[in-house]
Amino acid sequence: MSADTALRQLAEAAGVHLDFHDLAGVRRETPVPTLRALLRALGIPAESAAEVTEALAERKAGKAHRHVPEELLLRAGHPAEIALTAPCRWQILGEDGAEAGAGKAEAEVTLPALEVGYYTLHLSGDGWAEESFLLVRPAHATLLSETSGHHRSWGVTAALYGLRSGQNGGLGSYDDLALAAKALGQHGAQFLGINPVSALGWAAEDVISPYSPTHRGFFNSDHIAVSGGLGPSPASALIDYPGFRAQQRPALEAEYKRTARRKDFKTFCTEANASLEDFSCFEAISEIHGPDCRKWPAALQQPGPAAIKAAGKRAEFHRWLQWRAEAEIDAAQAAATGAGMSLGLYLDLAVGARPGGAEAWMHDDTIARGVTIGAPPDLLSPGGQSWDLVAHAPGLLAKARYKPLRVMLRKLMGKCGLLRIDHALGLMRSYWLPDDDSPGAYITQPFDSLLAVIAIEAFRARCIVVGEDLGLVPAGFRQKMNNAGLYSYAVWQYETFDDGTLHPAADLRPFSLACFSTHDTPTLRGFWYGTDVALWRQMGWITDAEAAGRHGHRSHQRGGLRRDCGIAATAGPDEIAGVIHGALTRSPAAMVAVQLDDILGQVDAPNLPGTIDEHPNWRRRTGLAVEDFETSPRLAEIGATMQAGNRQPPVPAEKGPITCPE
Repeated sequence: MSADTALRQLAEAAGVHLDFHDLAGVRRETPVPTLRALLRALGIPAESAAEVTEALAERKAGKAHRHVPEELLLRAGHPAEIALTAPCRWQILGEDGAEAGAGKAEAEVTLPALEVGYYTLHLSGDGWAEESFLLVRPAHATLLSETSGHHRSWGVTAALYGLRSGQNGGLGSYDDLALAAKALGQHGAQFLGINPVSALGWAAEDVISPYSPTHRGFFNSDHIAVSGGLGPSPASALIDYPGFRAQQRPALEAEYKRTARRKDFKTFCTEANASLEDFSCFEAISEIHGPDCRKWPAALQQPGPAAIKAAGKRAEFHRWLQWRAEAEIDAAQAAATGAGMSLGLYLDLAVGARPGGAEAWMHDDTIARGVTIGAPPDLLSPGGQSWDLVAHAPGLLAKARYKPLRVMLRKLMGKCGLLRIDHALGLMRSYWLPDDDSPGAYITQPFDSLLAVIAIEAFRARCIVVGEDLGLVPAGFRQKMNNAGLYSYAVWQYETFDDGTLHPAADLRPFSLACFSTHDTPTLRGFWYGTDVALWRQMGWITDAEAAGRHGHRSHQRGGLRRDCGIAATAGPDEIAGVIHGALTRSPAAMVAVQLDDILGQVDAPNLPGTIDEHPNWRRRTGLAVEDFETSPRLAEIGATMQAGNRQPPVPAEKGPITCPE
């Protein structure tokens, strides 16, 4: 066997894809430098032929020595039989250490029916002992009908940072979120979706993207509402983040000094798990040494006594910020459900966290080193994307029994009724870009196990999950994801025939959350008038000739929408939007989301994928203050439109709830 052949064999066994087909159908073979870089990221030495040979032998020997698999996926409420290679004693322990079964076995272990959750199967025989991690999943994640009482629903999506109010001082707050949710609930909306509100990092003063957090399991302090307010949002269309932080942060510091001794804050700290202490230590140290832990002194490169000492009393302030953030988010969810929303908040889980951030620091044992997550060229970005986000290595995450993911999902799902998982394709395979500038390639993820974790946590929290399944979708991905109870994400402007015309709304997938636009796409008006094409030309991504061709293609798409939706040739922008939203609400999609920008007639998109400073990403303010949501004619109109589409009828008793697609 040649050295390259052995390397490819090892890479394939470790889950590295040896090739992939791009958007144009062209096969892209993974080069040798990429194979080595990705194996390093997975914790597998493969720099020399000897290391490759040794790694292959270790993998083979490891599997041969096991009596049972290291991990087993079981269905709750169903007994299971596990084949053995030797007689043994066995015992099942739950997360709390309580015994859930025990016995002796010869050729197979007959496990009892277990409740949803995580368990450890302990086995011991003549001269050997092993553990197997049991993921006991429900039949599926929580369905819309099971949690809301309806089989059809609708809501609004908005940029929290862009909300205007008379109190926020320049950036949307969690209190604004509560006001918006209450008003939208009165207009009939059943959920309010927002951008990720994960922590960006106190010391990361240049970071504003909600999709570039320091840790996805903690919350963004920029959105904490200061007691007494900071005055009205400025009239300017774009947000001045440094100016806002210079006003908000001293106010938070002063409030902390007044309230840090409160009993409820002390209770919050006592009841929190150890991750809160680690996160608060990271934040405190980052104020001294900067937001990138890779540049910190060696003694502080990981959590522990040295980090606690370095953080000192300042860590309490960062725990206080999380207490305030969580309390205000809980209040927003209470306001939403109190106003009649069956689901309330619709939160968003970003793909990953920044390199050198708190999540990478706290989970050094599971993070893939020397790579970041991205995407090959697709509809969202013709040049591909480098997201500069860390990835959890599949094998290392499995060894940690998925604890980082479990804890994160539990925190987020406890705050909302609906959770969107950004780039859900990463549950099956993720595109890694080596830091050494080698070409990117795909890594296989433990899809079934990750789906089981999501289903378990969703079941426990009674939270609906939407998987954002856009881009290069592998065969069978959607079916498997939907069977697990995760709803698809259908963006109508991407649902096209081979000639580029849009499918009729009646063809949108039933087991999905459907929308016309998102934060990463043109707004409805931007799509209609081709402003995205003009922007791509301005960016130099396409030539004049290509732009002319795309404008012609868009004209063809407009013609199809006019025909299918009955849009008159004389219709103005508001009428066009109203007709398209009307078609969307009559679609078979289980859930429909309408972007606030589209309701208010915004032309420019919040974000242009593939750019940082070239476009005013994450800076645009909403044109309507939250105090005016309740009396807004536009919001009343969208509520009437959605209701006319029978968006939330009760589940018929004789039919029962809608189930996952078979």
